[in-house]
Amino acid sequence: MKNLFKKYYNSVLHPDEFPKVSAFITDKKNEFMIFSLMKPFWNKEINAEDVNPKTNPALYERIKEAISLENQKTMRRKIKIYAWGLRVAAVLVLALLVSTIFFFQKAGQGQLADQIQTIVTPPGAKTNITLPDGSLVWLNSETTLSYPLKFKHTRPVTLVGEAYFDVEKNNKPFVVITNYGDVEVKGTSFNVKAYTDDNAFETTLEEGIVAFKATGETEGITLRPGEQVIKTDKGFAVTQVETKYFTSWKEGKLLFNREPFPLFIKKLERWYNVSIECPDHELDELWYTGTIEMESISEVMEMISKASPVTYSFNEKTRVFTIKKKK
Repeated sequence: MKNLFKKYYNSVLHPDEFPKVSAFITDKKNEFMIFSLMKPFWNKEINAEDVNPKTNPALYERIKEAISLENQKTMRRKIKIYAWGLRVAAVLVLALLVSTIFFFQKAGQGQLADQIQTIVTPPGAKTNITLPDGSLVWLNSETTLSYPLKFKHTRPVTLVGEAYFDVEKNNKPFVVITNYGDVEVKGTSFNVKAYTDDNAFETTLEEGIVAFKATGETEGITLRPGEQVIKTDKGFAVTQVETKYFTSWKEGKLLFNREPFPLFIKKLERWYNVSIECPDHELDELWYTGTIEMESISEVMEMISKASPVTYSFNEKTRVFTIKKKK
């Protein structure tokens, strides 16, 4: 595997080798081995001149932007984190784009409309992409998005996880297909959260109009800006919300307003790709209000312990945080 990583880093990985590397990267149990394999590359200095703008224009522009920002002394702390993110991008870009490269290699063997692209964001990662119609999509951690390389009469995408959509307007209906139901639009901005392991669904509308139809139902629900449809014990319900609390993640920050403690912890686990145990069920009654943006998980734990009647510990062997009620 070390040799494959080296070949990928040097842009000489053969298309037949992409699936093997992709499967290895997206397997959560390999995280620490991935860190070990990529560490030598992270420690190398990254310059825009080291990247060919013709073969990798996106990465070239991102590195140029990082170098430009690096000259702004007031942004030192953010740049440090952003530069680390660029080093990690060598791993994430492969996991996200491997199917793209593979399908384009095979594009001559069939119609593009029959080819399905699948984008996967690993735990703790976020990314954004542009769909074939020009629509923009932001993908949150542990999210899978599938779509045709060429849309026909409709624009269907299949989502497991969470994504924010800024849909390009045209006459072809844009449909987000989830396990809980379908969200249909023609041009609008909205967020869909549909993690299957949460058994929870929500669609939050910022601009335009969307129609949601639950799986197995004949009638749909129409949303206006500032409205949200959520899954409840009795079905689906619509409520008024401040959309920023449900869409800020795409800007690299989490906003909380009286967030129940169990949900707060779940979001932290996905955001930082960590495991957090809370054996004291009395803590379920707590709620959290605040903003998390540039803080590390350790800094967040310190914030929680100072603002709440809790203590925390970290097990180096199991890599698990434990939060308990203060005695």
